[in-house]
Amino acid sequence: MRNTCFALAVLSLSVSTIVAGEAPANSKLVLEDAFDRTELGKGWNSTTGDWKIVNGVLRGGEVAAEKHSAATRRLLETSNAVYELRFRFVDDAKAFHFGFDPASGALKKKGHLFSVIVTPNAWQIMKHIDKDRREEDPNETLAEQKTTFESGTWYSLRVTTWGNYVTARIDDKQPLKASHPTFGVKKPTLVFRCLGNGVEIDDLRVWAQMSR
Repeated sequence: MRNTCFALAVLSLSVSTIVAGEAPANSKLVLEDAFDRTELGKGWNSTTGDWKIVNGVLRGGEVAAEKHSAATRRLLETSNAVYELRFRFVDDAKAFHFGFDPASGALKKKGHLFSVIVTPNAWQIMKHIDKDRREEDPNETLAEQKTTFESGTWYSLRVTTWGNYVTARIDDKQPLKASHPTFGVKKPTLVFRCLGNGVEIDDLRVWAQMSR
């Protein structure tokens, strides 16, 4: 119970007192990417879709022939951390996902760990399906809010993970909070996905939370 209360207190602090661009207390900046270049380069792995840097921002969109959401990953192992980025919808984007895979061997599971999912009309925290146990362990929406995200408008997303707990905040919208027994595993990548065409991402920062 003591550990649970401590984790909730940390997450509450992260959500209520930290503004965009401000370093969390007791943390170390481990990644900062403003996409001020022409190629994604080392550390990025795009598996589906079309991902490219355009005018200083990362732009992603589906490729129709693939019949799959666009996905790219930034290699970076994290555990307890704070993740921040700006995003906006352009053209006919249907959804933006920011989430994680579990480290290899950490769970008896095939597939993504969890994501913050934003659509033009809502956002949510989702625990993803185990592709080897689809009926027993399906997708599960743990927190959700109906709200509008305008095309062409930049929004700031900040996600905090601490053990099995996660919180997410977008500007002045009501924060989302969730937990699941699988969330505390190490996460080897940051996963970005786009449904439709397209999503733009900028000013990516990650702070690793130091042990107390």
